[in-house]
Amino acid sequence: MSDLPPSSSTALPDELGARLRRKLAAVRWKLVRVEFVRRMAVAISGTLLGLGLFLAVDWVVDLPLDARTGVLIGLGVLAAGLLLRALAALSTQQRDEETLALMVEESEPGFRSRLIASVQFARGKATVPGEGAREMVERMVEETEDFARPMRLTEVVSTRSLKRALLVLLLLVGLAGGGYYAGGTITEDLLKRAFLSDLPVPRATRVVWTSRDLKIGIGDSVKVEAGVEGHEPEEGSLRIRYPSGRRQKVRMERGGGDNRYVATLENVQESFTFQVVVNDGRSRRESVRALPRPSVVELVGKQNYPAYMKLPPSTHRPGEFLLYPSSELSLKITANQPLKRGTVRLLGVGEKNAVEAIVDRQDPRVLHAVVEVEAGLNGFTVELLDAEEMASRDATVYRVDVLSDEPPKVRIVKPSRQRELVTARARVLVGYEAEDRFGIEKLVLTYKVGAEGEVGALDLPIAERGARKVAELFDWELGQIEPPLQVGDELEFWIEADDQNDTTEQGKSAVRILRVVTPREKRDDLLSRVGDSLGRIDRATDDQERLNTALAEWIRAQRTPAEPDASGDNRKE
Repeated sequence: MSDLPPSSSTALPDELGARLRRKLAAVRWKLVRVEFVRRMAVAISGTLLGLGLFLAVDWVVDLPLDARTGVLIGLGVLAAGLLLRALAALSTQQRDEETLALMVEESEPGFRSRLIASVQFARGKATVPGEGAREMVERMVEETEDFARPMRLTEVVSTRSLKRALLVLLLLVGLAGGGYYAGGTITEDLLKRAFLSDLPVPRATRVVWTSRDLKIGIGDSVKVEAGVEGHEPEEGSLRIRYPSGRRQKVRMERGGGDNRYVATLENVQESFTFQVVVNDGRSRRESVRALPRPSVVELVGKQNYPAYMKLPPSTHRPGEFLLYPSSELSLKITANQPLKRGTVRLLGVGEKNAVEAIVDRQDPRVLHAVVEVEAGLNGFTVELLDAEEMASRDATVYRVDVLSDEPPKVRIVKPSRQRELVTARARVLVGYEAEDRFGIEKLVLTYKVGAEGEVGALDLPIAERGARKVAELFDWELGQIEPPLQVGDELEFWIEADDQNDTTEQGKSAVRILRVVTPREKRDDLLSRVGDSLGRIDRATDDQERLNTALAEWIRAQRTPAEPDASGDNRKE
């Protein structure tokens, strides 16, 4: 609204009422200044009060960095809002002359509405009908100016709220200054923390570290530790809070180190949060998560036999792991919860005793592992790590019995005697039998002339390679041996058998000895053996006759009746 009067034929002179307007202008600017200063005082007081509360809360509860950042941002927003409100007073507290005149008349009734009328006529808001009326208006304005000349119209602006605001501000500034001086380094550290420094809360005792967040298995024990600096009392306390709202306070004993405090909780069944309190020092609230440990719910193994055994795969369960060397054991392990990885630890096989299991993509609770069965394997354990990084504990030992693949059994049936006499060019009929659980691969007749002679070998025929039992005859021509045999030589021979497993030892028969003699000595030996046979026949005949005679006498004795006794009964003896 413009303060300049409109131009008209009846308008009053511009200088009329100028003094009144200047006085009202002074009232206007005092009103603006008072409100602006008051709002600035409120802004500063609010900022100081918020900062003081911020420091106090931080000192009591040790606010984390994120919380301090949020509070500092909020405090900055509050201070900015109060400052903008104070600046807005420069515009919003402006009043027009009519409003100011009403304010003055309410404070000073002696004007009797002449002040507002003079302002309106001076601004040309009221028309003057004629010259006579114009002179009357001019006199009224002049009288009003004369009445207002000794007055201080600015006193109509109340400064009580301003004084209260300034008083509060001075009080807060005094308290802030006194607290800063009294607190010393404590206040400085708190101010630095308020502006996001990493300094710890200044206390007589400071908790500088704790066990942090922990994960344990349900039923395990947990040790909570804390280290302090500054004043170190003999004990502290561990304040526990459970999700159900239940609270617990546990005493923390001073540990091995001078600044270490320890508390052990046995058989933890649920998760909780904790805070370490030592003297006036407090730690941040940390958590202990009690999680179920992974365990094996089901374990099934499938044994794939070596190819030479020609056996179908067999299924095994715990307590039934009867395995063969060189076979593969495919394990399917089912756990009680999703897994991250698993390891099968082999027992009794030396350094290479770990087999990494593969997690099933379709079902993360299932692991697959392939174990190479070796001699010496006597068991295995399963180690699990679930998706929560929780490891299994107290793993079950699954016993394994590895059957040894015994060497083939070989026996020479012909010649029957261990030592035989032969001529240098004789033909010896060698009869042999061999047996193996999984089949004979090869039979070799091995011989040696003399104790230090070279060893020779002949492959023996097998009706069916891989047969479990072999019984054959071999016509051995001694005349083909090089160098030729001489009279007096002793020929040692035996039979070796290989089965279809390369790692199994050879089977070996007993040694037979052939002594090379002249044809005459051989005939004498045969005649001697015939005489021995005839003698054995004669002895067998004599024995048969004696048995027949004894049998006949026994039969006759059974047929003879017994004599009657005194009662007339017949009895047999």
